[in-house]
Amino acid sequence: MFGEKEKVKKAFWTLASFAAFGIFVIAITTKIYWLNIFVIILGLLIKNKGYTILFSENEKRRADIKADLIKSHVIKQTSHTKKEIDL
Repeated sequence: MFGEKEKVKKAFWTLASFAAFGIFVIAITTKIYWLNIFVIILGLLIKNKGYTILFSENEKRRADIKADLIKSHVIKQTSHTKKEIDL
């Protein structure tokens, strides 16, 4: 399913996520709120660089479910344009 490189990358970003959560818990319990700067930086890095590695399987599954729901007319397919949103 995953190659060796992908497993290492996924493990790295998973560890980074746990580190961010750990720093957050430490910052809140010790009331050292400036540590949350590191949590924000780690969170942004995870969101921008590690999201596809961590959640690619879930995104594929979510897209398949959405396609099935659109096909069975449970939900409507929307295509928002600037004109429709009226920005």
